[in-house]
Amino acid sequence: MGNKQSNEKQMQESQISQNQSQLSSRDSQISSSNFTNNKIQKQVLLNQELIYPSSDDCPSKINVTLNGITFWSNYDSGNLSQVEQIEATTFNLSISEDCQGRIPPVQSNKGTRQWFNFKVVSVTDFQANFVIVNIATRFKKIWTNDSDIYVKINKIWSRYPAVYQGFQVKFSFEFKANQIVQFAYMPPWSYKKNQKFFDFYFSQLHPDIYFRRETIAYSLEGRNIELITITKNGPHEQQEYYCPEFLFPDKQQNESLIKFKKQYILISCRVHAGEVPASFILKGILESLQNYNESAKFLLENYVFLIIPMLNPDGVYRGHYRLDSLGYDQNRVYNRILKFPKFNGPLAVLETCKNYNVAFYIDLHAHSVLSNSFIYTNWHPDPSIHQAILEFPKQMKSKVAHFRIKEAMSTQINYEKNQYEIEGIYTEKEENIQKAPELKIHFTKENLVPQSMNDDCPYSINPYLTGVAKSDVYLTTQVMFSYTLEVNYRFYTKNKQVFKYEITDFITLGRDVIESLYSAHQNQDFIQIKQHLDSNILN
Repeated sequence: MGNKQSNEKQMQESQISQNQSQLSSRDSQISSSNFTNNKIQKQVLLNQELIYPSSDDCPSKINVTLNGITFWSNYDSGNLSQVEQIEATTFNLSISEDCQGRIPPVQSNKGTRQWFNFKVVSVTDFQANFVIVNIATRFKKIWTNDSDIYVKINKIWSRYPAVYQGFQVKFSFEFKANQIVQFAYMPPWSYKKNQKFFDFYFSQLHPDIYFRRETIAYSLEGRNIELITITKNGPHEQQEYYCPEFLFPDKQQNESLIKFKKQYILISCRVHAGEVPASFILKGILESLQNYNESAKFLLENYVFLIIPMLNPDGVYRGHYRLDSLGYDQNRVYNRILKFPKFNGPLAVLETCKNYNVAFYIDLHAHSVLSNSFIYTNWHPDPSIHQAILEFPKQMKSKVAHFRIKEAMSTQINYEKNQYEIEGIYTEKEENIQKAPELKIHFTKENLVPQSMNDDCPYSINPYLTGVAKSDVYLTTQVMFSYTLEVNYRFYTKNKQVFKYEITDFITLGRDVIESLYSAHQNQDFIQIKQHLDSNILN
């Protein structure tokens, strides 16, 4: 009996030792995957979480032929999941929700059926009628009876008339034989296009402009999350710092990095995959710096621009509207990066703000409901500081005809960082917590947003506040001038009239960002408050 118990004990100890060894081995694997030459090892580990098809075999990527007409979306940023021929010339088309088929859903993907991007070719001349049958109901405000889609013929994108009715988008097209036509919600800015843009951008820069391009992180599916550095060329004070964990995967652990002893302006883009106008805004910002006018010269002499042009490249490639490849809204996870370092885009933003002297942070977005262009800011209880925070939006208002500014868009947060806490997974729908009961949200005072700017105003719970870049960047890094710049996909209103945005409007908005930053620095009150804040941070 004693021998039996002894043997059982030895077996248990052996099993425990084996489990510990496995855990230790896995920890070692994870640790090594965070540094140099980790791309393949990291992908093997992450594949254990990817319990749905890969990005090249997900529901949004199809290639089907029906009676001589071929439909395909199996390319970068494509999205078309199903085609049904209901009459000789009529086709019902379905688009994929973000992470459609993923089990269990991490966050609600309802309301993500908005982005579509597919190509069609017919072997003969053919008049076709198309009906996209499953546009998400939440987007009814952005679609009107005479809405447009975009069509690409012979490498040229143009608006094309469509009818929105009953959460369906209907349009017709007359094909010529063997003519390839691309249809999309708007002209896509794909992962591949983003790579090519910076290849070309570098070759066109003014000789006085310093430019560096590097990979700050890899996405879960192995795509580059790039960091672009732009400033004035010439002798600069520089200092070394060591490569942060999880970031700069092509560099060795503890390899020294170089940064300038100047303040930085950090701009990020495409955390929500389908928000293409944000990329065109960024294009305008970069073109303005490239032109090297008075405003650009001033900013490049006094600041270093850090650009993360695509935070969610997997979502972009998959043709998602909002979520990443795991089904997370990455603009709701900034408050739990340390628990879940797999969010490499948001992690890159926070670590950049911690390791560089960032003075301004601007996160670029597009909005499907609210019209015009506008900015979300952080609210501060000190009136002079709050006015300084509003200086950049006020300058935008003075320069952009379609810009609107409302102080109600400032969100009040508790600036005592040790009181800022939220637990569990952030979900977009309250009922999702019932689907995943082990996940919980802990509401604290920081989740409360004033309904007006009065000190005695009532509060209402706002579960969308925490986890958002502009709020958490300040709370964790002391970047006071932290903003979310939004623009509607489709339209703006002025003098009670409705106008449709053109792509050039988004690009011009980006140029106005540079002009507004420059103009803010001509305001002496703003300069004094900023200098006071800078001295407090340094001390």
